[in-house]
Amino acid sequence: MELKIITGRAGAGKSRWVLDRMAARRGQCGQVLLVPEHATHEAELDLCRALGDTASRDGEVLSFQSLATRVLAQTGGLAEVTLDNGGKILTMRRALQEVASYLTVFARPSQRPAFLRELVALADELYAYRVAPQELMEQVQAIPGAAGEKLRSTALLFGAYDARLHGGGRDARSRVQKLCDALPESGYLAGKDVYIDGFSYFNRVEEDIIAGMLRQANSVTVTLLGDDSDTQLFRNGVEQRRRLQRLAKEYGYKCEVINLVSCDDTALGHLERHFFGTDEPWEGDTPPITLYQAHTAYSEVEYVSAQLRRLAQGGVRWRDMAVAARNMEVYGPLLEAVFRRDGIPAYISRRSDILEQPVLTLLLSAVDAVTGGFEYEDVFRCLKTGMTSLTAEECDLLENYVIRWEIRGAMWLRDEDWTADPEGYGGEMTDKRREQLTQVNQVRRKVRQLFLPLSEGLKASKTAMGKAEVLYRFAERAGTPEVLEQREKELREQGQVQAAEEYAQLWRIFCDVLDQFVELLGDTEVEGEEFARLLRLTLSQYAVATIPATLDQVKVSPLNRNDRHTVAHLFLLGANDHVLPTVEKPGGILDQQERELLQQQGILLSDATFDPLSNELQNIYAALAQPRTSLTVSWCVGDESGARLLPSFVVERIKKLFPQAAVLREDGAYRREL
Repeated sequence: MELKIITGRAGAGKSRWVLDRMAARRGQCGQVLLVPEHATHEAELDLCRALGDTASRDGEVLSFQSLATRVLAQTGGLAEVTLDNGGKILTMRRALQEVASYLTVFARPSQRPAFLRELVALADELYAYRVAPQELMEQVQAIPGAAGEKLRSTALLFGAYDARLHGGGRDARSRVQKLCDALPESGYLAGKDVYIDGFSYFNRVEEDIIAGMLRQANSVTVTLLGDDSDTQLFRNGVEQRRRLQRLAKEYGYKCEVINLVSCDDTALGHLERHFFGTDEPWEGDTPPITLYQAHTAYSEVEYVSAQLRRLAQGGVRWRDMAVAARNMEVYGPLLEAVFRRDGIPAYISRRSDILEQPVLTLLLSAVDAVTGGFEYEDVFRCLKTGMTSLTAEECDLLENYVIRWEIRGAMWLRDEDWTADPEGYGGEMTDKRREQLTQVNQVRRKVRQLFLPLSEGLKASKTAMGKAEVLYRFAERAGTPEVLEQREKELREQGQVQAAEEYAQLWRIFCDVLDQFVELLGDTEVEGEEFARLLRLTLSQYAVATIPATLDQVKVSPLNRNDRHTVAHLFLLGANDHVLPTVEKPGGILDQQERELLQQQGILLSDATFDPLSNELQNIYAALAQPRTSLTVSWCVGDESGARLLPSFVVERIKKLFPQAAVLREDGAYRREL
């Protein structure tokens, strides 16, 4: 058995090497191409092109998650209940309640539902690094001071959480952790060639899985971005290579490192070599690089849309163009709207916030309204979803009255009609005003009929189970399943397949969440406002997943989730300071000092060698190295509030390397191009 590690800078041909190797060895043994979950679709297409008609027989594309499914189907355990993040949060809530009186640290923060998410993340990390609750408690007993108190509270809570999971016959291990435990028994990879491509680094569990592969596969090959030419830029990749080399040595396997070198002498090749390298200006012809300064993010997206259509009219296939942005929460909705308006087929790879979907806004706002005293914002957020029986005109009429008289609380649900003058103080109640008041009360009675059963039901039900059942009945009375089905049908008829697929999953997700409230919290007493916060937090853990509906479309992806496939034309949006790069601040329950104290006690958690800034710069580098034909980098000079924005260092660096690159500023001309 030999471990091969294929290294090289972006564009050196690492993925091509793997595909060529798989093509050369087809028919000799089974082959598995293991890639990140978000890259499986593109990898399947690549494998089909490389292996031709026999691709399904000679190789398969898997992620760690889908490999776990194959292995657990053999060894057993596939049907075992594996809690998702939503279920873990509810379980942590119950564990927290059980030990609250013994905690010395988490009393005040534990009242915030968002704090549960951080607790669950820490528990997942402890499980991933195989730290048992009893071991953690034993190791932190002697740690003095406030840090010791915090770590002991953490150990106590972790123990209660673990006990509740096992007491209910549930398993907190992720599917990948189960794969790690089950792989030695399965023999699924026995005699097969395994190729692992597209990963920047591996966590502890994934490294253990690779060790298991080495013990049973015919061969294991891993590609890693970077080489020793820039150990700072490729720090994480270099550290990962060294860990894999140590792993192979530990188990007595040979390890061969093959470094591939690119020979691209074009302007884009020069950008790849020198962006984080020496200051060596390009001396060739005018480079196919455009820098574009827009007024706003919206006009930035409009410019990109115009350029995409121009290229398409010139014969470029949609699939040969890609768009990337670091802050997809800003650019994603804009791209979706503008591309739909302009008829550009696109697959937007982003985590969709299901809480923004009108149907969930309706349900969550209704719960917020009845548990929070019928505040104006909650009531009209619900009514303006367009998913109630009220028309837009009725909403406006009611809203004007409510704002004028500052109506809230019990006034919404009382039997008596409202009597105040629709025009306010100081005037005579004319027939016209009486008629307007009658219309207001007719609309108000519709709202009362909507909210009253939910309000009374949530007040009468003290437990999480009871409140979940009340909310389910409310959703059914509101016609939520039928509305979702009709909306899905309309979207498909309009050709918005990705949006339709997202709608198709919403009702199942909502019902799954309510089922978990019943199963995991059961008869736990929950106040109305806490129920509302927990419901929102639990739903926020879910995302709708889709795959591209057609092959010929523009791919839009976040910079940090880019699958790094080469593309002819790349448009990089949002190249602003403090956005590119974006380095998320380390957070969580334990700070660095507390982690070091645990390490001194022999408990090592997340890898201290991983550098988030290096990873972010590597993502920027990999994106800039993607295009084969042209690169467009754009930024805006102002946000929606009018604040001034500055360009990223990326822009200045490209200007320095390519003094002759085109620098354009928004003048509206692109609107007249097509």
